[in-house]
Amino acid sequence: MHSPKTETWNRILVRFLLAFAFWEAIGIPLRMLFFSKFYFDPSLRGSFVPVADVYWIGQIAGDLIQTLFLSFLYVYSKENLPVGLVGGILFGLIYAITAFVGPTLILTNLTNFVPLQLAWVWVGFQTLFSVAVGAILSIGWDEQ
Repeated sequence: MHSPKTETWNRILVRFLLAFAFWEAIGIPLRMLFFSKFYFDPSLRGSFVPVADVYWIGQIAGDLIQTLFLSFLYVYSKENLPVGLVGGILFGLIYAITAFVGPTLILTNLTNFVPLQLAWVWVGFQTLFSVAVGAILSIGWDEQ
């Protein structure tokens, strides 16, 4: 593992901004699509903040931090991944399994913190995020 050069940092920044912009364009509608069933569920009424009180900057900042972290992680692991889109999708799936699936399996088996279906919908949403960002980061990394 070596430290990236200036050209590599430029590639990281461009792909990071592209992945972040793409995810923000589809992320908010996907959040509404994935979680609207739970939002209107009377048994979970106290768990969700009313839409008028949602601070969207928090969700955008969370996506920004996660995309930046995934960008750095991809740069340092891309040498050990297949080249191209397959490597990006594989990276996203591996990251999602280790970061979301494993902890959710443990927490849903040990606690009743959140409803089981809500936890797995969140895992699915985060997996889509990881795969989309990994795919965008992997496109065009042919070194000269």
